[in-house]
This record gives sequence, C-alpha cells and structure tokens, in this order.
Amino acid sequence: MNNKKFLTVQDMVLIAVFVAIITVCSFIQISVGPVPFTLQTFGVFVTAGILGTKRGTLAVIVYILLGIIGVPVFCGAGGPGVIVGTTGGYITGFIFTALIIGIITHFFEKSSTWLNIGATVVAMILGDVVCFVIGTIQFMFVMKTSLTVALGYCVIPFIIPDLVKILVATIIVNRMKKHVKIPN
Repeated sequence: MNNKKFLTVQDMVLIAVFVAIITVCSFIQISVGPVPFTLQTFGVFVTAGILGTKRGTLAVIVYILLGIIGVPVFCGAGGPGVIVGTTGGYITGFIFTALIIGIITHFFEKSSTWLNIGATVVAMILGDVVCFVIGTIQFMFVMKTSLTVALGYCVIPFIIPDLVKILVATIIVNRMKKHVKIPN
C-alpha cells in the first residue's frame, strides 16, 4: 500500500498562493474591445512555470472553479456565465496552457540554464497559442463571427503584449527556481 498523498499541506498552500496571484493578475486590466487586456495569462505562465504540471494545473483549475461558483476572480466578474461567454474559452484554455508549460519545463528542468530558459519560452508560447485557439473558437461561436474578425479582436492585438509577458514570466520563473526551492 502506498502512503504517498496526492497533495501535501505544502502543496495546498502553494496552490492557494498561486490562485491568489492569478486572481490579482486578472484584476490588472485594460479594456480593449470585447476581450480585455489582463495579466491573467502572466499569472498562469508564472504559476505553471514555478509549480509544475500537477500543482500548476490544479491552481488554474481551482481558480476557474472559484470563478464558476461566483467568486469574482475573472477580471472582477464570476459565475458560469463568464465561462460560456465571449472570453470563457480563454479561461478554459488556461488549463491546457498550464499543462503544456508544466510538462515541457519539467522535461528540461535538469538541462543547462540556457536550454531551460529556451524551453520555458517555447512552452509558454505553445501554451499561449493553445489558449488563443480555444478562446478564439469559443469567441467565434458566441459572437457568431468569422475567423478574420475574431483574430482581429482576440489574437492580433495581444501578440506583442503576450510575448512581453512571456519574457518577464520566464525571467521570474528562472530566478525563482534558482533561489527558492519548491519540492517536486
């Protein structure tokens, strides 16, 4: 019989702290059309990069569940209506973003510093692309609009800001992993 717990108390505390970080990041927003510019993705990037696959993904799932039950964690809003609305696909996409970042960064965590940093950037870009795909498909469905219109509202204006978020998140993740030991 295996006595290893799925989550330790330390895991639960780390998950709660990073749920709070994602929530705070979601409140930092600039409205630019139907999809606001927020730091939510930045919070997800940092969370998955530091906590890894299991804890990072669980933190994102807890964040989403809090929002679904009505806690105003989604840019100051909450409830199931947000998840089925125009931006709900992006929020759902955060789960896959965290999984991708966690899996790829775990695979390269014992690599040289530069390879690790490169893998983190690539993981965050891939995670962001998957989030864009899921979110844009839902946006098109909810708004009954074309791919061209959806890309103009939901992807193109966010490419440069997301690349900046990825670079900053990569620096933070790399520094945190060097100086703060979070057990796997």
